[in-house]
Amino acid sequence: MKSIAITGSFASGKTFVLKYLEKAGYKTFSCDDYVRELYLEPNIRKDILCLFDKKLFENGFDKKKLSQIIYSDDNQRRKLEQYIHPKVRKGINDFQNKHLNELLIFVEVPLLFETGFNSYFDYSICVYCSEESRKDRATERGDFYLKIYSKIKNIQLPQEKKKNLANFQINTDLDIEIQIKEIIAKVQLV
Repeated sequence: MKSIAITGSFASGKTFVLKYLEKAGYKTFSCDDYVRELYLEPNIRKDILCLFDKKLFENGFDKKKLSQIIYSDDNQRRKLEQYIHPKVRKGINDFQNKHLNELLIFVEVPLLFETGFNSYFDYSICVYCSEESRKDRATERGDFYLKIYSKIKNIQLPQEKKKNLANFQINTDLDIEIQIKEIIAKVQLV
């Protein structure tokens, strides 16, 4: 089994690529989806609320409020990351162990290089697109996402750096099917 991480900047098309791979029959895992599932667990919510000043969450756990806090304060973001990243790592590990008999599996990890999770994968793919496309995609997601677009952009590594660190790249401004097939062919040759 070869485990391949998919990363890229905010609104670059990572989820689109992952869904394409899933439709093509590959086993896939999304860290973003996994974190959303974790946030639904009452014990996780309780633990997260304990990490932060109770005044910040007067009405209980609120994912949008949490996003506003962590994208406005690096110390608060690091606090959450120290709690949530080990749980995400365990989720990835469980997924990898469950699919040991697959030839290829794909895991979407937005903060692959920022977290050092790249060491847990055989290969990495950086999904990217033009800055204009990224901003348009953030705008399409709604006002909330447009507001945090710049904040997220400042936290993540620049697109060019991620492209240089990854083994392969997919430009989502172009036909992704051809690019994915080329990458899979190269990986299977090794």
